[in-house]
This record gives sequence, C-alpha cells and structure tokens, in this order.
Amino acid sequence: MKPRRCIKIALAAALVATAFAAGAASADPVNIRVGYSSMPAHLIPTFYAHKQALKHYGKSYTVKATRFHGSTPQLTALASGDIDFAALSPTALVLGVLNANLDVKVVADVIQDGMPGHYSQTIYVKSKSGIDKPADLKGHIVGINAAGSAVDMAVRTELAKFGLEPNKDYRELETSFSNMLPMLEDNKIDAGPIVQPLASQMVKAGKYKVLFSSADAIGPTQFVFLVARTDFLKKHHDAAMDFMEDHVRGFRWISDPANRAEALPIIAKASVRPLKQMSYLFSDIDYYRDPYLVPNIPNLQRAIDAAAKLKVVPEDLKAAPKYVDLSFVEEAKKRIEANPK
Repeated sequence: MKPRRCIKIALAAALVATAFAAGAASADPVNIRVGYSSMPAHLIPTFYAHKQALKHYGKSYTVKATRFHGSTPQLTALASGDIDFAALSPTALVLGVLNANLDVKVVADVIQDGMPGHYSQTIYVKSKSGIDKPADLKGHIVGINAAGSAVDMAVRTELAKFGLEPNKDYRELETSFSNMLPMLEDNKIDAGPIVQPLASQMVKAGKYKVLFSSADAIGPTQFVFLVARTDFLKKHHDAAMDFMEDHVRGFRWISDPANRAEALPIIAKASVRPLKQMSYLFSDIDYYRDPYLVPNIPNLQRAIDAAAKLKVVPEDLKAAPKYVDLSFVEEAKKRIEANPK
C-alpha cells in the first residue's frame, strides 16, 4: 500500500474516532450542582433519593447537592461557578444582583412563609427573659443562620420598624439552626429561631414564647427559592428541563402522604436529625410549598420591596421579568400532568 494512501486511511480513522469520542462525550449526563442550606425545610437533597420516582436521572443529568450555612455563602459559590443552582432568600437575590453582578434566574419554589394555614419563621425568647416585644431586643443578641438569609431579612425588617439597627442597637450572631436552642439555653443569644417541632413543644411546655414572625414583619412571602445561573440554563437547556421535571417529581414523591413511612426516614437521614423530629413535616406547623414548586413571584417582590423600604438592602429591585424564568417549572408541571407515574 502506498504511503500516501496509508496516511489518508489513518487520518480518516482518526477523524472517525474523534467524532465517536465527541458524540460519546456529548451524551454524558450533565452534572448539576445544587446548593441549599436549611434541612429539613429545604428538602432538596431528598428529591433525588428515590430513583424510581425520577425519569431522567443518570441519563441526561446527575446531581450533586451541597449544603451551605445560608443564602449568602451560596452567592459566592454561584459567582465562582462552583454551583449551578442555589436556594436564596429575597435579600440574597438583591445583593447578588446589585453587589456581585450575578446573572441569575428565579426558577422554582423552595419554601413559602406565612401562607394561610402554614408556618411562618418565628423568633423565640425564653418565657422569663423579660423580652416581651421586639423593641425589647435593644442591647441584646439575636441568633441568625447567616447574614442576608431569610431569617436575617425577617429580623432586620421587623426590628427596623422600631428604629433598631443591627450592630448598633442589637447584635446578630451567626450559627446553625441546630445550634440555636442550645445557645438560647446557655444564654449565648437572647432570641432566635428554633427548629420545628421543638419550637412548638417548647412553647407548649411554657419554656419559650413567640416574639415575632416573618409574617409579622413582611406578610406572606416567597421565603426561599431556587435560582440558576443564566449561562448554565442556556448552555444545558434540555438537561435543565429534565432536571426540573425530576426535581418536581422528587418533591411530589417525598411529600405524598402515601409515601410518608418511606419518605420520613430519608429526610431524617439527610437532615442528620432523629426520625421523631420529622413528624411536623407537611403539617400546619411546616412551611407551605407549591405542589409543583411554582414560586410566588408577587410575594417575592413583596419581600424585596419591604427590605428596600427599610434599607435592609441598598435599593429596590424588580425581580420579574429580568430575573425570573418559570419556563422550566411550568414545563415540568405539563410533563407530570401528562404522565403522572
């Protein structure tokens, strides 16, 4: 065989091999990195635990869920490209857009606060603390999970009504939700959120009392929501559509009363909490979540407007339409209604 012909054959074989390899690579599932913070409230890592409920996992996408202390640490991860989706508060969205120039879209519900018949994030104090109203927190320490979080937003908004400013009239101390009650018990903080169902149990026993709730501060709000980097949604549109369908399917499976006996141990394990503490989930002392995880944009805007009015954030921001894309969750709803099982 002539040398030139051998070279042509070799080049052709190399091109075929390269094309095959490229095709195989393009067929690999997209690894979607999702941030969240509060468990079990956010529930996010549990959505992918029951693979039988999912249609596309391992085919068009896979998931890596990473836990953060709150919304604002997720902003850093979004900005650095370390995560693709994040569970943010309204104030975190504003700070991310205005301060970090993030190009993101609100795509799905995580938890809604203060909806009729459901829980609102509450700040508790000891019954014998002498703190009887929000204004009494002057000179005291309030526990929050993270600066810029939904809890921080509620605290700052409510206390601003009484002329109290953080780091001037009261101090905020960041700690995990699981650490709030021990710190309250040890008098390291004077007020803070307590996880359910412990909060209701402590109030019923007379040890703690409600000081105020997020609903008192702002009214019903889209408390936490899922955002995605806009460039990721564009680059991996089809995989993101499949992911959102399964994200909603996973939520619907985990929250279905028919699956409660199997679902609660999954949530307890992911939350690193005893199974008996999961009893409150999906009850009237739990947050509201839309059945198809469609976020309430008017209630999101309500929270942003309230925070801007009281200077909790630098300025107001109109979330829709620039920072909202409901096409993914709306398509998920259509697919699930067309094929429920």
